[in-house]
Order: sequence, then structure tokens, then C-alpha cells
Amino acid sequence: MSADSTAAGEQPKLVNRRPILLVCLAVFGLMTGQQMVNPILAPLARELDFSELALGFVMFVGASGVVLAGTFWGRRAAVWGHRTVLLISLVGATVSLLAFAVVAQSGLAGVLPKPVTYVLIIVTRGVLFGLAWAATPVTAQSYVARMTSGEAERVRGMSVFSAAQGLGLAVGPAVGGLLSIAGLLPPMYVAPAILVVIAVVVAISVPKPEKGEERSESVKVSPFDRRLWPFLTIGFGLYLAMTIVLMTAGFLLQDRLHLNAQQTGTATGMVTLAGAAMIVIVQVVAVPRLNWSPVHFMRVGSVLMTVGMVVVAVSASGLLIGVGVALLGAGLGFGMPGVMSAPTLLAEKREQASVAGLFNASVAVTFMIGPLLGNGLYELGIPVPYVFGTIMLAALVVFTHVHHGVRQTARKSPAAPAVPSAETGQSEVP
Repeated sequence: MSADSTAAGEQPKLVNRRPILLVCLAVFGLMTGQQMVNPILAPLARELDFSELALGFVMFVGASGVVLAGTFWGRRAAVWGHRTVLLISLVGATVSLLAFAVVAQSGLAGVLPKPVTYVLIIVTRGVLFGLAWAATPVTAQSYVARMTSGEAERVRGMSVFSAAQGLGLAVGPAVGGLLSIAGLLPPMYVAPAILVVIAVVVAISVPKPEKGEERSESVKVSPFDRRLWPFLTIGFGLYLAMTIVLMTAGFLLQDRLHLNAQQTGTATGMVTLAGAAMIVIVQVVAVPRLNWSPVHFMRVGSVLMTVGMVVVAVSASGLLIGVGVALLGAGLGFGMPGVMSAPTLLAEKREQASVAGLFNASVAVTFMIGPLLGNGLYELGIPVPYVFGTIMLAALVVFTHVHHGVRQTARKSPAAPAVPSAETGQSEVP
């Protein structure tokens, strides 16, 4: 769709949904594989006699890989092509998760001593998986930015990307929680099997770039760029709040409801499902039908997440904890399409890969800080991490209303005309 048609008032739509959906399928696969394992991490840590802080460090290392490699993969996607980078990511994640499963099983069986088990878990679930996982979100997000134009179309495109993450966040814990009924090991082996299937689909369905195709130039963008940092800050805060809850939910449910290891895995999967399901519902049903500006999505999302964090902080039952996490998911579902679309509308084509890399790196930082911060605060007292989250989210509500750069966001950015892409055979935004 051209800028002229959008300006004339025609309802904007995605230029071509199929390539975007195929690329986002890889996002769904990676998120599903990751989240299938997450519900059993807390009970697994206790079965292996690891502390909450030790588990937090594993997640910190994995997120560090995403932060360090995110912008690298963004530039590689511009040079090597999206399909190549996605396949590298999927294969790497499959191998690392399979290795993690073998290490965890050996540790539970007493084959490996505790220190060796812990180091190998850091290497497999932390370093290797983090480096592989980093490639997919940044590649998919930059691809969506190139394939869409105009404020409304960009928000819709980013909602597809974010919905793929949310759907993985919903399906992964649900399947992982159900599989954990049979023990802690089944989710760890099913996760890499799912990634193999997704990798085959991507290899077959995502079009190869034409021979001799000229690749896009990629320019680095500073995270302190005045166009970007307000939105990086908001996205960081929203994701950090959600990460704090997700990384401590297993401990919270086990301690407040007095559950055993297998019951905790199942309950954690169901609670996480409540939040992830709301992310998907909001982004599939509500976002495409609401003609809101990016800043309005951010404001609604931050308010809903604040309310959800308060509910989690005061809840004494599994049902209320699930309600609180569902509100957090709904808020994230509204907030993230606005946060992701606003800076891409303000950036040039050659900056899109760097913008996507910065955004995904900022999200990854929350997975570095969140487990350490959340688990560390949890050791001080059960409600402490959720009180902290409430204060932080309330501050974001104020920030989205008072900061000039946020209030004057993408409404000033013109819609760009689409141009043909040799890689997809469809229209892209320059």
C-alpha cells in the first residue's frame, strides 16, 4: 500500500501477510521452546539443590548472550538474508536445549556432580541458547518494519510479531506444565523436537533471496538517540515487570499454596498461560481493530500492568495470582505494539536493523536483570518484588503522559512508499 492511499483515508493493511507470518513462525517456535522449559526451572533448581539466586544467574547469562549478540544478528540479517539467520538461530537453539536436557537428566540421576551440572547448565541453557535465541526476534522485527508503512499499518505489523511471541508464551508453559505431570524431563526433550519441526517449515516455506541480490546497508543507532530512548525505556520497564513475575511465579505458587515440585510445575504453567493468553487475545482481537496511536497503546498497557502487579502482590490464592498475571499480560499486549512501532516509524530504512537490535537487546536486559532482581528481592520477602514492580509501573504511567518525546511520537512520521524486494518478491518500505 502506498503512502498516498493511506493518506487518503483508506484503511491500511499489511502489504503482504504471508511472508510476515512465516518469519513470525520462527519467533513463535523459539518462544514456545523457551517457555516450555521455564515452568520446570524452579522445581528443577530445588531438586538439584540450587538456590533461587543460582537459577537467576543461569537466566542472567542467557540474556547476556541476547544483549551481546542482538545487534550483531540484526546486521547479519541485513547482509545474509532473513531466512539464513532464522535457520541458524533455530538449529542453534535446538542443539543447546537438547544438550541442556541431557545435562539436567544426568544431574538428577546423580551421574554428574552438582558443580559440574551447574556449570554445564550455564553453558547449555545460558550461553549457547542465549546466543542462538538472540537472532530470531531482531531478524523478525526488522523484517516487519521493512514490510510495512504508515502508523496504523506498522502497529498492525508489530502486533503480529508480538502476538507470535505471546502465542509462544501461552502454548509453551501450557504444554510444559501438562508434560510436567509426567515428570521434569519430558518438557526438556519435547521443546527441541518442536524447534526441529519449526526449522523444517521455515526452511521449506520462507523464500530464498534471489542470486546476486544486493543486500541492505545497516547503520548503527545509539540507544541514547532522542527518537529512541523514551520507547526503549518504556519497553524495558514493561518487560522487566513481567519478567520479575514470571521468574518468581514458581517460588510464589509453591510457597503460598504449599505445593510439591510437580504440582508447582503444573501450576506455574497454568498461571503463565493466563498471562500469555491475554497477550494473544489483545493483540489478535483488540489491537487490529483499535485505531489508537502508539502512545495511547503504551498508556493503556502501563495502567493495566500496574493494576495486575498490585493483584499479584496481595493475592493469597492461585486463582487471584492467575488474574493478576492475566492483567499483566493484557497490559503487555496493549503496550508492546505501540512501543515497537513508534521508534521504527521515526527511523530510516538503513536504521531499522539497529533499531530492532536495540529494542530486543533492551528486552533481553530485562531477562538479565529480572531473574537476579526478582529472585534476590524474593529472598528478602515474598511481596517485595511485586511492591517494587508496582512502583516501577506507576512511574511508567506518569512517564507516558508527561514526556514530550512520547507525546509527540509517530504522528509526525510520514508514511513511506513501498518498493519491490527481491528477497520476498513483495513490497517493502524503504
